[in-house]
Amino acid sequence: MPVNVRFRCLRCGYSGPSDGPLCPRCGFPLITEPRGVLRIDREKPSILRYASALNYGNRVVTLGEGFTRIRRVNGILIKDESRNPTGSFMDRGSSVLVSNAEDEVRVLFEEDFTLSIATYANAAGVNVRVYVNPDEVGAYTELLRLSTMGNVIIEFSGGSSITTAYGEPLFLDGIKTIAYELYEQVGEVEGVVLPMERGYLALAVYEGFRELREWGFIGDLPRLVLVRHRAGRMTDISNWLIEVAGASVVSVGDEETIRSMIELARSGMYVKPVSAMAYAVASTLGRDYVVVITGTGIKEYRVGRELGGLTKLQEAVLGVLEGSRPLTAYEVWERLGGAATIQGVYKALNSLVRRGLVVFGYEIRGNRKVRVYRSLSNYK
Repeated sequence: MPVNVRFRCLRCGYSGPSDGPLCPRCGFPLITEPRGVLRIDREKPSILRYASALNYGNRVVTLGEGFTRIRRVNGILIKDESRNPTGSFMDRGSSVLVSNAEDEVRVLFEEDFTLSIATYANAAGVNVRVYVNPDEVGAYTELLRLSTMGNVIIEFSGGSSITTAYGEPLFLDGIKTIAYELYEQVGEVEGVVLPMERGYLALAVYEGFRELREWGFIGDLPRLVLVRHRAGRMTDISNWLIEVAGASVVSVGDEETIRSMIELARSGMYVKPVSAMAYAVASTLGRDYVVVITGTGIKEYRVGRELGGLTKLQEAVLGVLEGSRPLTAYEVWERLGGAATIQGVYKALNSLVRRGLVVFGYEIRGNRKVRVYRSLSNYK
């Protein structure tokens, strides 16, 4: 753990340094103390708008994560985290955590989490060693994507020497920005409906709102509704949130989940069951709650550059981006001097992003948030 970061246990009140993710006094998951009082930089189109309170390390690693849209589907407010770079809210945590990584990152293979960490580590020039239990893989598509990334080493073992895991305090430091954004986008939120597996997402969102109240941005904390599958178990985190924060836990079955997945798909949102469960519960609430959709249920797999050649247009687009500041697709098209259609440039850029050769982010230009692209070789 970085020596300049202070940690806090919300359960027992411990505050100080730590060598691990759990409180040295009571074993509850730790969170980080904010670096400073929140000052929102509204010119930044990502979680960097909250950098004053976040514990970034020696460098800032960002791919444009955060500031995801709020939309209303069938009358229900939805915070759509599938719009993050790897399609998951995990990218918020990866931005902060990888900024503190100095050497190789060693992680167990977990769906969404590992892909996000590896993508951000790749952007920062950090190697990742992924330990895979072949009997518990499940997300084969994500494993294949990892196998094509040049900074990833895959080992089939138990991973006794892991250095990073989901639930790390620095990871939660980025996740809590969901609460900051809900304050910015909605105002005083009456309630938030969250998928609950291990409870880390709920803990981070709670901490974000608690900080907002402490700084005087909001009056009351929103009510947290934690949604789990009927076969799911309660955790220390969920039990603590019920006792201290007045959270409620609602169980959802398979039929309700599937119906909600179909309903959201018809609205253009392709979500995983865990997110559909939260939507199912929100649709039964009579008050104005916000549902956090944690990620997408459809992730494409594409081979990397070393496994397939680039088209002439893709090579030309890379040539424009290399050595340049971040550019919009239109600016790339202009620099190509009419060598392709604007639709062709968009297609080439999307293909390069999937191959891991180009990353996109966002900038505020005028009053608009625009998507910009840069070659990974330009990453600072």
